[in-house]
Amino acid sequence: MMTRPRKPCLGWPIGTVLVASLAIGVLPFLGFLGAGWIPKLQAFQPYLLLFPAVVLVIGLLRKQWIFSGFVLVFLVCGALPNLQLSSAAGQAGSDKSELVLLSFNALKAGADPAQLAELIRTTDPQILVLVETSESMHRQLAGLDALDELGYRSLEAPAGGERDTVIFSKYPLQERTTDLDSGDTGWYALPVVDVQAPGGVVSVAGIHIYPPVGDAQRWSQGLAAVNDWSDQQRDHPIILAGDFNSVRAHPGFRALGDGYEQADGIWPRSTWPAGRGLAPLIGIDHILAKGLSVTGYSSHVVEGSDHLAVSATVEFAR
Repeated sequence: MMTRPRKPCLGWPIGTVLVASLAIGVLPFLGFLGAGWIPKLQAFQPYLLLFPAVVLVIGLLRKQWIFSGFVLVFLVCGALPNLQLSSAAGQAGSDKSELVLLSFNALKAGADPAQLAELIRTTDPQILVLVETSESMHRQLAGLDALDELGYRSLEAPAGGERDTVIFSKYPLQERTTDLDSGDTGWYALPVVDVQAPGGVVSVAGIHIYPPVGDAQRWSQGLAAVNDWSDQQRDHPIILAGDFNSVRAHPGFRALGDGYEQADGIWPRSTWPAGRGLAPLIGIDHILAKGLSVTGYSSHVVEGSDHLAVSATVEFAR
């Protein structure tokens, strides 16, 4: 009696591929920490999207229409959280209604002061946010005439102190010393100032959130604290600038950014780690604006830091 050769069983491989694609698609929507592993995976979720993308192409080439349809749904669900579909970047208006911002994590004040001074002169910001900075660095920048146009500032960032972020401004400012203190964020206190810009008063918060690679609970607490603070602001436009240690695939960051326009455009731009001979992998340095329109964005290398500096131009509503 002749026996027919058994066909290879494709059930398990196809099922495994579908489950993996589904997991990648829903990853940006998982709000639990998973002992810290979920935020880490979410940080690299845009790269994981390559898997369902390749699978989709293979499925289409093999004319596996139902299989490809499921993969396409998972791919779209996973990609959408990374997109900023409401971006309104365009041509700038009058100088009086504009603000140029520069934000930079100076990595424990080890960045090259000469390069940073040159960047400040080149971008000519009206508001400068320095994270992981020090008063020694500020004295070096002042000695290079980089802070001549930025005569107003928030409180000092002493070594070993409760804050490591300072906001400089061309225009007069008033600091809110009781907002976003270390008890709220679970880590450093974050400076908050009201800047008297020609286009109107704008509230600026310098951001440095605890990284999820350490204590993910403290990371989540920091994002939630900034989110709660933002929800309570009603009087002025708001700018959040600094090192968020978060990407768009993190639900906590997207909740924080609700109602904000992100300066880095439709698809997130990577800013970390920089200066290691390779392009940065993930975008954790952001400038967010609410009640303002973003009209420009750029990123810049400064040696001595593993972060790119980010610059944005925002415009007051007419």
